[in-house]
Amino acid sequence: VVAEKDSLDQRIRDGLLLDNYGALLTGKQRMACAMILLQDLSLSEAAETLGVSRQGVHDLITRAREHMEGYESSFGLIARRQQTDKMEQMLEENRERLPEDFYTTFKKILEA
Repeated sequence: VVAEKDSLDQRIRDGLLLDNYGALLTGKQRMACAMILLQDLSLSEAAETLGVSRQGVHDLITRAREHMEGYESSFGLIARRQQTDKMEQMLEENRERLPEDFYTTFKKILEA
């Protein structure tokens, strides 16, 4: 069960990384990631489509992940979005206890 959760968490993170930083990858890296991480193709299927070996696809994915994690370390887009989502959740949970003008102003800031 823990391995399944880790796998699911990794798949979610891969999707977020690809959404936020996929445009910064090479075309081949982006295609390999889309096939393996999003479409759930096998290494063999992706290798055939890309015209490289299975090891080549694995290397493309590994390098792409490293690059995207590096971008996230530098830019923090995913972390910021998660913080914003948490603030919005807290705002909604405490709406009844907050002054209406504060709630409205803060909501507009979060949506901007």
